[in-house]
Amino acid sequence: MDRFEAMRAYVHVVDSGSYTRAARQLNVHKATVSQQIQQLEQQLGVRLLTRTTRSVAPTPEGLDYYRHACAIVQQVEQAESHLRKGVSAPAGHLRVNVPVALARQVFVPEVRGFLQRYPKLTLELGCSDRTIDLVQEGVDCTVRGGDLPDSGLVARRLGELRFVLCAAPRYIDEHGLPDTPDDLARHQQVAYVLASTGRLRPVRLLQGDLAVEVGVPARFITTDSAAVLSAGLDGLGLIVVAEFVAHHHLASGALVRVLPRWRSPSLPLHLVTTTRNKRTARVQVFMDWAHALIVQRLGPHIERT
Repeated sequence: MDRFEAMRAYVHVVDSGSYTRAARQLNVHKATVSQQIQQLEQQLGVRLLTRTTRSVAPTPEGLDYYRHACAIVQQVEQAESHLRKGVSAPAGHLRVNVPVALARQVFVPEVRGFLQRYPKLTLELGCSDRTIDLVQEGVDCTVRGGDLPDSGLVARRLGELRFVLCAAPRYIDEHGLPDTPDDLARHQQVAYVLASTGRLRPVRLLQGDLAVEVGVPARFITTDSAAVLSAGLDGLGLIVVAEFVAHHHLASGALVRVLPRWRSPSLPLHLVTTTRNKRTARVQVFMDWAHALIVQRLGPHIERT
């Protein structure tokens, strides 16, 4: 067994959540990936993955191994890429697209360091919550939330982004706090229009195996996730926002969790680009940087699956 190739295959399986997608990304047969994982588990003496008919997820031991394996694989791939391209640094114009909240809170504060590291690159950062067509719009890479259709694109799974239902103290003073999900129908929300469907994002809540969806009236509706947060802070209604967006406001008391015994569904988060074999050096270095940045900055607010 080539331990490094098995480690690389394992990282791809965890990132993509699928043996089939991992095999496609590595340009090998699915049976080869399955055999590599089995041999790796035998070598380590632990089960790394939990397999069902519909999904693959790391065990607690597998998640710990993934963190180390991911760093090793990235270091080796970066070293190989550097050697293949000699002393030349990634160069050219890079077009990427990321959701508004991620752009403002995660990417933009770190852009200076990225551009200083790669002085021959220029970066065009599109900030949009809509689902874009990478090929038609000439975008090299995007961060995309939600389940991905089976396509010719290559996705690196980042994890599950947590969301939270909350409200400002001003709203609570005026309307009170709901005690049960059924009470939400008598409240107001700041509604967000999903760019992928053009419809309002439903208010869904989970508790164990129980899932409910509640119709919450809205007097203010927007397509801008930043506007949802701003309106929520101003007391216009209940809001559902990403946990990393609400974190500091919850800590300061500017927002309060609503129905804390219930949780909002998480959203799968992926880095998406076109076919791996045609990936340029500038796209590769951005994906490696973006992956490490999101894991570092959003670590407490994403679930590794």
